Amino acid sequence: MEKIYKDFSNIAEIRLVYINEAHATDSNWPVGYAKELGITQHKNYGERCEVAKKLLDDKKLTIPTVIDGMDNKVNKAYKAWPDRIYLVRSDGKLAVAAKRGPWGYKPALEAAREWLTAFKETGKEPAAPKAISAKPPAKHGKASGPYVGEWEMQTEFNGGQIPATMVLSRIGGKITGVWKSQGMEMEMKDLTLKGDKISFSRSIGGEATLRFTGEFTGDKIVGKYTGDYGELACSGQRKAGG
Repeated sequence: MEKIYKDFSNIAEIRLVYINEAHATDSNWPVGYAKELGITQHKNYGERCEVAKKLLDDKKLTIPTVIDGMDNKVNKAYKAWPDRIYLVRSDGKLAVAAKRGPWGYKPALEAAREWLTAFKETGKEPAAPKAISAKPPAKHGKASGPYVGEWEMQTEFNGGQIPATMVLSRIGGKITGVWKSQGMEMEMKDLTLKGDKISFSRSIGGEATLRFTGEFTGDKIVGKYTGDYGELACSGQRKAGG
């Protein structure tokens, strides 16, 4: 993002908006940098400003930064948490509308750079709005079996829910699975399905790994993720027609 700012700040207004912290040490999903810098959930606006400055200094960012209020109005309006990139044309139309991070972040940067480069070279704004998908859809085998098909899932996280679609397929006599969430598709590794019980592991943005254990009851499933970030409740139901 810093590189894009330095390369294109002469032709575009680029702003970083700091919203509520995604990975504070006292959240359900703490990460290393939060522990190193002692970042906790913001209790007031002054504290949010202090944390924003701390992150800008640590990452050596020079991008002009604005800070969302404690009512999280900007975050809610743009559905930005945990991170998201938008590029808006001068006519108010979206040129780039990213999927939410972390999986949509890098593809959005690439799309923004492509659009800005074309504008810089031609002096004309590329016309077509571009929605970003982190990865093309995967193909799956024909569904068969009591729990094979599509399941609408919800993972409890940081006071909200992260929606996903779990796809179970039978290919060559073997059950395989794909977890679709926020524009990304992740392989469900070490997948076991015994009776009504299921378990598998999957990565988070290529960094951490979560392990899921759950149990089916008819058209519903209840379970939880466990990993370095503690336990996250996760449940769902069979998708209509799935």
